[in-house]
Amino acid sequence: MKTKVTIKDIAREAGVSTALVSFVMTNLRGGKTAYRVNKETTAHILRVAKELDYQPNITARNLKYGKSGTIGVIFSDISNPFFSEIARYIEDESWQCGYSIMFGSTDESSEKLGKLVDVFISRGVDGLIIVPCEGSDEIIDSIIDRNIPLVLIDRETSGYPGHSVVLNNARTAHELTCRLIAKGCRKIEMLSYTMSLTNIREREEGYRLAMQEAGLADEIIIGRLPHHDTDAHVDSIVKMAVERGTDAFLFATNTLAVQGMSAIVRNGYSIPEDFEVACFDRNDAFGIFDVELVYVDQPAKSFAAESMKSISELIAGKVMNRTRIVLEPQIIEAGTFRSRI
Repeated sequence: MKTKVTIKDIAREAGVSTALVSFVMTNLRGGKTAYRVNKETTAHILRVAKELDYQPNITARNLKYGKSGTIGVIFSDISNPFFSEIARYIEDESWQCGYSIMFGSTDESSEKLGKLVDVFISRGVDGLIIVPCEGSDEIIDSIIDRNIPLVLIDRETSGYPGHSVVLNNARTAHELTCRLIAKGCRKIEMLSYTMSLTNIREREEGYRLAMQEAGLADEIIIGRLPHHDTDAHVDSIVKMAVERGTDAFLFATNTLAVQGMSAIVRNGYSIPEDFEVACFDRNDAFGIFDVELVYVDQPAKSFAAESMKSISELIAGKVMNRTRIVLEPQIIEAGTFRSRI
């Protein structure tokens, strides 16, 4: 059986004191730099630790500092490609900071969010990273009242005073709409949700502004679908759009894009011959349509890195000047997704 490597082993191999190794490792797990230790010495210690396959005793550390070493992360739907990608990066980031992650999905249900929050808190998480859903204001307020470190991502709740990492949704939707207008489209419809989520409303605002600036205020149409019953309505929206002479769709999410493009093809129309398409988020399912479209490649890695940095600093009790981090996306024009079937 392999003997567990200790800090003393690293110190002996690196030719430094045990206290110095402990200091470097503690700073590493806290997501900080090794203050008062030069970079060369820090790099040397970490290299030796890696060569010896050192595994920190997280349980002992947690007992010493009164922390569980666990962060709860709650998405609306972890199966959504955007959130699953963030989850993957959060796992990587958390490992570097010495945390374990507990994941959950709300399916856009505030009741489920409340239960997940209670479960995670009862299990002693040190902090929470949450994508809030509609009707979750009171739940978020209760987390703040209990002084539990919290970071919201992707969306915010009304009047939320805490830390968040969000996309510049209004500006992005404005740019997407402008790209469609530059292609010669004039009758551009937006397909959105009935939910009053901050990110969705901001995207609608960006679309409206772009249409107004182009002198197309009379052509503004936003079709809002219920989140749990979109398939029952999307076909009729496409048919009505044809009657109105619509020449482009802006989809508020990748899920809506997949459903909308499916309805376009299902009803015998083509992309981009009959409809130009622009949407938020890429989705590998786009490949089945074998089309070109304008889409937003949201910075999933930055969402993960910034949210983990914020929650780690909050858990450590740092005073943070920054509270709302707004990320800028990359817009891919004429991105082609080839069919895999």
